[in-house]
Amino acid sequence: MTKTLSNTARIAVVDDHGIVRFGYSQLINQDPSLELCGMASNEREGLEMLGREQPDLAIADLSLREGGGMDLIQAALKKRRQLKILVISVHDESLFAHRVLALGARGFINKQEAPERLVEGIQTLLEGELYFSETVKKHWIRGLLGTSVPASLEGADSLSNRELQVFELIGNGYSTRQIADALYLSVKTIERHKENIKQKIGINHATQLTQHATQWVLQRWH
Repeated sequence: MTKTLSNTARIAVVDDHGIVRFGYSQLINQDPSLELCGMASNEREGLEMLGREQPDLAIADLSLREGGGMDLIQAALKKRRQLKILVISVHDESLFAHRVLALGARGFINKQEAPERLVEGIQTLLEGELYFSETVKKHWIRGLLGTSVPASLEGADSLSNRELQVFELIGNGYSTRQIADALYLSVKTIERHKENIKQKIGINHATQLTQHATQWVLQRWH
């Protein structure tokens, strides 16, 4: 898998779907300035591969079958602070961009975006810049200007990364079983997260949680 080309940036990929890794590898290999140096499917393999290959940039998914993307980012940057990390995820950028940035990642792309954004994002990070959507940048600017947060968003910052993922999926109409399948967790674990979310945002009933999450998803940019 590893190439030995000179004057190329070394890129690594951590994603739990083989077809996704293959697609990324094809896009990377089409650019002569980029060199695919390694791929992994979970957090443990990813950290081992990143330590072994020492890439210039790593592409990481947030939802991994074994371990989590947030933990991967934190552990990888603790070992090697100069590593540039580009997050690519099915999760909504508007909900997670500020969290991955706080951990040290330098960009975020939703998996539904056009494939050409991958290489564009890679090149942007390699040039020392951040890569986030214009919508997210405008949202951050509004926050800096003191724009008020909708009532349905209050308390969201107190949620853990996993709780935020669960809350997002509830707001998008996922059932408990569907959330468990999407996050590779048990139904019992999801139920526990839902109870924690209710406590943190100050509600008591499941119907309130669904209403609150749905409103939160709909209002996040208003």
